[in-house]
Amino acid sequence: MKTFLAFLLVTSLASAGLAQDDSAVKKEVFDKALATYENYYANANEHVRKSAVDDFGDVNHPLTIPVLLEALKDKSEVVRESVGPALTKQTSKPGLAVMTQELQAARDEETRLVILETFKTTRPKVAYDLVLKLSEDKNFAVRLVAAEILGLMPSEKGKSERALLELLKDRDAQMRLVAIDSLTKLGYEDLVDLSLDLMKNDKDWRVQATAIASLRRFRLKRTIEPLMDAMENGEGRLRDDAHQALVDITQTTYGPKPEVWRKWWARVKDGFTVPTAEEIEEQKKREAASNAAYGGKREYDNPFRGVDTKSARILFVLDVSGSMKDKLVLEGGDPERMAAFKERYGSYETKIDLAREELINTIATLEPHVKFNIITFNAEVNQWKPKLVTTGSKGAAIKFLSKLTPQWIEDAMVKEGKGGTNTFGALNLALGLKDIPNEVPTKNHKVESDTVFFLSDGMPTVGRIRDPQELLRYFDAVNQRAKIVFHTLTFGHGNVALLKPLAERSGGKYIEISVD
Repeated sequence: MKTFLAFLLVTSLASAGLAQDDSAVKKEVFDKALATYENYYANANEHVRKSAVDDFGDVNHPLTIPVLLEALKDKSEVVRESVGPALTKQTSKPGLAVMTQELQAARDEETRLVILETFKTTRPKVAYDLVLKLSEDKNFAVRLVAAEILGLMPSEKGKSERALLELLKDRDAQMRLVAIDSLTKLGYEDLVDLSLDLMKNDKDWRVQATAIASLRRFRLKRTIEPLMDAMENGEGRLRDDAHQALVDITQTTYGPKPEVWRKWWARVKDGFTVPTAEEIEEQKKREAASNAAYGGKREYDNPFRGVDTKSARILFVLDVSGSMKDKLVLEGGDPERMAAFKERYGSYETKIDLAREELINTIATLEPHVKFNIITFNAEVNQWKPKLVTTGSKGAAIKFLSKLTPQWIEDAMVKEGKGGTNTFGALNLALGLKDIPNEVPTKNHKVESDTVFFLSDGMPTVGRIRDPQELLRYFDAVNQRAKIVFHTLTFGHGNVALLKPLAERSGGKYIEISVD
């Protein structure tokens, strides 16, 4: 029935002259592909049906769309999750028109969200008015995703900006976060003043952090004093964010002490000009040349100390999969660094030994006001405590970590079969998604931590999402609402394609632990 209705729609599009699109395949090609699809989709094995959906998505034709949407009713989550990526391949003008019509007619949340997610990639002009309307929908998740898409599509006569400014009044911080992100992408002309207002007056730290990040990008003189206020009045990571913004804007390397910055500003304010990108690049070249000429002994220090954070809500995520019991390759490294490495660690050579000892040392020196927790993951994901704990629990945390030895990993592999690497599960838990791992936004979603140290040595081998690019896409979608900074640490270069962008996209640092 749905295919017949879609056929009527395609016919009407053709009569209007909209179905002429060279990217769409011929009807006879579609008919042949449909017969093949129906044959394989009838299979009892969910992976065969998923493969059928994947392949049928390559058939770029308007009639493909309702067939794929029917697969959302499949009992298998594996099959249902393949529908969205398949729909994203439908890029012909008549196909996008059909998809817009399907979105308008849909009443269930899953269908609406799947189609909207594809619009993040295809961004069809024909759907603009509908997306604008859905930004006022009663369904929170639909409204939120529609607001995201408005930031990706060209605005028509300021309609998107007006809709997003209304969403900034929403009581849910996630909606305000998406609204300011979308306004930023659209190049909203009053974004600086808006960011200054949100930094000062919004009650949610995530919105304040997003506003600070926006001011950091603009690098304007008039934002310096408000950022000093934020550094002085903010707590935890917000203070750190404001400090980093000041450093970037002014290229002045004072620490996060407001009184020092104010004395400096009182002295230079009248004649100060923000350094240009060219001036900054020249300064970096001079500093690099000076450092190279200076040389000096190379020491091996705690890799966690390579990240200076003022966060008071920290989560440590540690990979305890099978590969972590392997030794770190020392051959061919810098001789002085190798000597310093052996002096620091003695007989310890395995990745888990090094990670454990440094994490113990880090937790032992946490400031009294900091709250923290630990997640460990192999094929399974486990959280040490149900929620963040105070530094009064340092001793218990250190005892817990001391048990994570190569033998402990060996036992987990041999006796319990837990040697795999479930990176998705660890990320999901770190992002505050503890029960059902999905991307559907829910109201009032909050996360305890604002900063994560994520240490892993390999690529995902188990878990719901294993492809690095798909995992990053998932991370982007969820962290847009969580605003957690991820600092990632790894041994060697095995998972640089995942951990480096994970850090960069969240505003964190990427560190390779080696003796090079």
